[in-house]
Amino acid sequence: MEPRSIVSAAMASRRSPAFDPDVVPFEAGVSTRGEGNVVDLAPDATLTGRIEVVGTGNRVQLASGVLVERYAPAGFGATVPDIGRRSDASIQIEGDDNVVEIAEGARLGMTIVVRGNGNRISIGRDCWLHGFSNLITDRATLIVGATTTMVQGSLQLHEPLTLRIGEDCMISSQVYVSVSDIHPIHDRTTGARINAGRAVEIGDHVWLGLRTMVMKGARIGTGSVTAAGSIVSGEVPPHCIVGGAPARVMRRDIRWSRDLDPDAPVVEEAPRPRGWRLFGR
Repeated sequence: MEPRSIVSAAMASRRSPAFDPDVVPFEAGVSTRGEGNVVDLAPDATLTGRIEVVGTGNRVQLASGVLVERYAPAGFGATVPDIGRRSDASIQIEGDDNVVEIAEGARLGMTIVVRGNGNRISIGRDCWLHGFSNLITDRATLIVGATTTMVQGSLQLHEPLTLRIGEDCMISSQVYVSVSDIHPIHDRTTGARINAGRAVEIGDHVWLGLRTMVMKGARIGTGSVTAAGSIVSGEVPPHCIVGGAPARVMRRDIRWSRDLDPDAPVVEEAPRPRGWRLFGR
């Protein structure tokens, strides 16, 4: 019996032919291979990119008003997705029982690569995301909250962990977020691994500045800001600005907004802390 896959009626007329395992010429649409795969696109979802699914029991769901386009690197320092073979697919799945759910109104100019089994991706409503995400493992979870935006970002999961990004976050250009070091490091004497991965959690309404690196185990509190070039690997309290490598708190009790308020008062210089300061610090 020939393997069967299920493609929603909205995309049946645009289903792509079977693809070569080594080279995939670009063609917008959906291509599946294997048993029990489901690609479900709402009637008003728009796919100008390509979805490729190989395996069994995988599910991709694009809700009403979703737009999925091809990823196009933009500007200085552009990077490329981690894919096992050449492909122009916007969403590429190789494995079994993986789920990708994209909620209403989300707009993606991304490459999403899932290689493994039992992984889950959930992208919230009205997100605008540009960049790429790699889940090269089993049982990893990527959650992006509603109305979050990202410009040329990189979200990396190479171990069975969770990367959670809250709602209304603003992820600036060339930001890198990873739950692991990707490659293991071992103690020469014992052979034990010394760089285990750890989950990453980014709260609601967080602004990650240009070229911020959010490393394994980072927890960034709601309403906080990371300065450009920050390397965050630990706990960031809510409503503060952090910067440096490793990132340290620079100012507390702040709030930020996406839109400039021309009538807001402006502090030319941050007030100096009161009290004794030892050795000029």
